[in-house]
Amino acid sequence: MKRLLMFGSVAALLILAASTSPASAQSVVRESTCTENYGSNTMTYDCGFNVKNYTLGSNVTLNINWSCTGNCGAATAFGLRGNGFTPGGVSGHMTGAKRLTNGLQLTFAFDQLKKTGGGAVGNAHFELDVEMDDGSGTMTSMPCNIDVHLGAQ
Repeated sequence: MKRLLMFGSVAALLILAASTSPASAQSVVRESTCTENYGSNTMTYDCGFNVKNYTLGSNVTLNINWSCTGNCGAATAFGLRGNGFTPGGVSGHMTGAKRLTNGLQLTFAFDQLKKTGGGAVGNAHFELDVEMDDGSGTMTSMPCNIDVHLGAQ
């Protein structure tokens, strides 16, 4: 009986810890999708995101999904595009990425934001390369631009 009570207490604590979110948690909203064409194949992917309730230094996690009218392969490369972060003075770093079926989960954090009148802004710019079939079996890696915007108070 003691063992059952102990396991029940541990399970309840784990459920409580998993369901509790910190006060600084942000929400990420997908705002747009984009398309890339290769031969007769069209890929649609999540490309524009907005972050709400951001706390400087906390992780931002995005789920970037794609689908094709033909065949899509795996992600072949991923990284920052151009300067990576804008406007001037904004910086950040990637903390992790994980492949998903027809997608990628990206985690990064802003280290600095650009101060504005009543808050701050920041943008992150990434490139995701995904294999696409041209419709006749030839696969090539196509670049897909991903942009993240946030406004913090």
